[in-house]
This record gives sequence, structure tokens and C-alpha cells, in this order.
Amino acid sequence: MKSGSFNIKLEKDSIRNSVANRRSALSDVEVKQKSLLISDNLYSLEVLKLSNSIALYSSIHNEVMTESIFKEAIQTEKEVYFPRVNGSSLDFHRIHYLEQLKIGKFGVLESQAHLFKADIKQIDLFVIPALAFDKSGSRLGYGKGYYDRALSNISQSKKVGLSYSFQVLDSVPIDKDDRKVGFIVTEQGIVFSRRKLGGK
Repeated sequence: MKSGSFNIKLEKDSIRNSVANRRSALSDVEVKQKSLLISDNLYSLEVLKLSNSIALYSSIHNEVMTESIFKEAIQTEKEVYFPRVNGSSLDFHRIHYLEQLKIGKFGVLESQAHLFKADIKQIDLFVIPALAFDKSGSRLGYGKGYYDRALSNISQSKKVGLSYSFQVLDSVPIDKDDRKVGFIVTEQGIVFSRRKLGGK
């Protein structure tokens, strides 16, 4: 590993630990309240209103909860997909109710292999978790790179990150394989990426 890459890794790990500790300190009530505000802000996004299909995630470790987003999506007759780990990447399978999710790799609820698998390019919007974002749309995940690999050819404008406001930093360290999101939705509002949204 080159010294520059090593330094970036150390910086990423430092931010991950700091943000994860702050997030873990949130009470259950805070998580629920903030998640509902974030969900409301997400549904004010025109790109979501115009989407016929969305991909969500199952929250762990006090991540922004997505249950209310799922319910609203189903009520508005959107197709909803959840990821499933497949090797070093992710597949996205359609679900109709949350009971179809089962514990998978890393203890995360996943869609099941027998359910309909989407052509990833046909999904209109991807809702993505992270440990931190910055205002340019850079995303700091857990270090496994699953979303970066799976969505490497998906337009930045089709990716929206959910986070608490304290997770949006001035900048986060990135390397060549990291992918940006077009929008970041927090309990305080929506951050539009400074980068042109047509990019990847």
C-alpha cells in the first residue's frame, strides 16, 4: 500500500470511529424522530416523486430508519427493492412487505434470492446509507465498498444519501473507487451535491 493510500485509510478510519460513536449515542427516541423528519424531507424531493422504482436499505447501528419510506412508497405504488450481498457486490430484489427481508451477511436484513431481481439500470433512485458525507456528495461507508462497486455505473443524480446532520462534514477523504451521491437528506433539509448531477 502506498503511503498516500495508507494515510487516506487512516483518515477514513478516524472519521468512521468518530461518527459511529456519535451515532451510537443517539437514543431510540432521537433515531425515530430524526428518521421521520428525514423521511418527510426525502419525499419533498422531486426526483423521488417522479420515481417509479426505488432501492432502500435496512438500517443497523442507529442508521436513519427507512420503514416509513417503504410504507409511503408502497402506498404510492412504487416498486421497492432491497439489496442482497452477492459476492463482492450487491443485487437488488423487489419486495412487497418487510417480512420478506431475512438476516443476511453482516447481520443486515436482506432481500431474498428467489424474489424478482432488477436490472440495476432500471431502478430510478437508490437510497443509500453511510457513516459520513460531504457537501460535494462524497460518501464514506463502512469500508467494504459494496455500494461503490454495485453502483459504479449509475448516475450520481440517481443516488441519494440519508444521514443525520452531524454526519455531513466539510470534506471526507476519497480515493479513485469512491462514488458520489447527488443528494444528501438530513433532518435539517436537503444538501444538493456541488458537483454537476449528471456525473457518476
